[in-house]
Order: sequence, then C-alpha cells, then structure tokens
Amino acid sequence: MKKRRDKVKEAGDKKLVALVEKIQNQIALQQDLDHNTLDMSDDNVIANKILQAKYSFLYSEARHRHTRFSGITNAITQ
Repeated sequence: MKKRRDKVKEAGDKKLVALVEKIQNQIALQQDLDHNTLDMSDDNVIANKILQAKYSFLYSEARHRHTRFSGITNAITQ
C-alpha cells in the first residue's frame, strides 16, 4: 500500500513542480514586459498580483509537502 501512496505523491509533486516552473516563467516574462511598458493598465496590475499570489501559494504548498526537485531550474529551492 505504501508504494501506491508514494507513486501518487510523486505524480502530484511532478505536477506541482511543473506548475511552479510555468508560473515562474510567466512572472519572468511579465517582468520583462513591464520594464518596457510606459503606462501599466489596471488589468495588468491585477493580473500580476494574481500571478504572484498563485506562485506564492504553490511555492508554499511545495515547501510544505517537502517536494524534491532535481531538474535544471531548481524551482522549489530558489
């Protein structure tokens, strides 16, 4: 029974890490675009805050679950 639980946790961890990496990339892209923008619209400001909140929640969840990641970008331990 433990093996099945480990497999389920591993699959969940992979999804979680993939989501964290995806949002990190979106935040990086958004920051690059923000530097080139003269006047930020309210929609962009709100979208940035939502993206940061999603990242914060997922990052905290990954840390809470002691998610291990051995990829190139090291998404969880940054």
